[in-house]
Amino acid sequence: MIKITFILCQIFLSLLFSQDYYGAMKNVGKISENGADIIIYYDNKGVRAYMHNYDNRYDNTSFYLFGRGDKNDKSLQLRSLIASEGSYWDGGVYILEFLDDRNRILINGNRLAKPLVLLKNDKDSRRILGEPLKIEDIIVDESYFEEYQGRQLKLYKYEKSGFGESLASLNNLILTKKLSPKAIKNFDSDPILVAAFLFSENGLFSLSTSTLKKYEKNIYKDGSYIVDPNFKGYTYKTCGDDYDPEEDYEGKCKTLNFYQNTSFSGDIVLIEVEIHSTCMDDSCSHEYHQLRLFNNSKVDRNYGGGWYLISHKSGVRCDELRGGGSPPCL
Repeated sequence: MIKITFILCQIFLSLLFSQDYYGAMKNVGKISENGADIIIYYDNKGVRAYMHNYDNRYDNTSFYLFGRGDKNDKSLQLRSLIASEGSYWDGGVYILEFLDDRNRILINGNRLAKPLVLLKNDKDSRRILGEPLKIEDIIVDESYFEEYQGRQLKLYKYEKSGFGESLASLNNLILTKKLSPKAIKNFDSDPILVAAFLFSENGLFSLSTSTLKKYEKNIYKDGSYIVDPNFKGYTYKTCGDDYDPEEDYEGKCKTLNFYQNTSFSGDIVLIEVEIHSTCMDDSCSHEYHQLRLFNNSKVDRNYGGGWYLISHKSGVRCDELRGGGSPPCL
């Protein structure tokens, strides 16, 4: 009876997702022993993978990979989160190509000195590197699984310094308990508040002097405007509601929206930020940012736990509920 139950469980799990394992080792048992392995999972959301690059003389690097695709694809292009020596960062796109009827895999990406060629179900890799990560333990950013349906959006890496230092300062304030217990709890649990803190600390507005209200995401659906309940966040205004827009010739009064799409449930949180200046035209654009934050809450803050800024991109976006006008709002 127990054996039958086990078999039924295995069949059920195989319907939920399938997986492939590849690996390769060099100089086994020697001082320069090194290798890599990867476990790839396919489910109804797409592809999730975990790759471990191992060297017994240097640091080990972990690659969390995720994106669209299925088990019949001959190649995959996956986004990546890289972890090494207690740090996390966006590793860009990694390309996986299946060779020889899927008995080998070629992996290429920025962090790799040269492409890796791994063998399917390699026994030495599994014995030395251990059991691979389970699908539920792979860190993902589910926002990358979605197709953007709006106007074309071009974002670039935010080059101004200061955000990483401000986040390190916040983590230290939490670690040393130099904030109130309530503030620590709020920052630990609210990535939107963390993003607002970073913008305030870097001089884009002031948390202490701006007015605050709940953010509402208005969308046009079925012939009318409605509030999308999937979005939550905060709206900060640097001027009072009674200011006269027509007198703000220099656009000093700003409205900043910080929000998150709560329908995404991945470990990496996408925070979107809009910075609106006074605009009286029929068509307006605004400064737009995407911050991806990761809270390594499973690890003690003394040993690498806390918030990490995985990536920060920015650009110019048109007001979504207004159209026409000059570039970029065509």
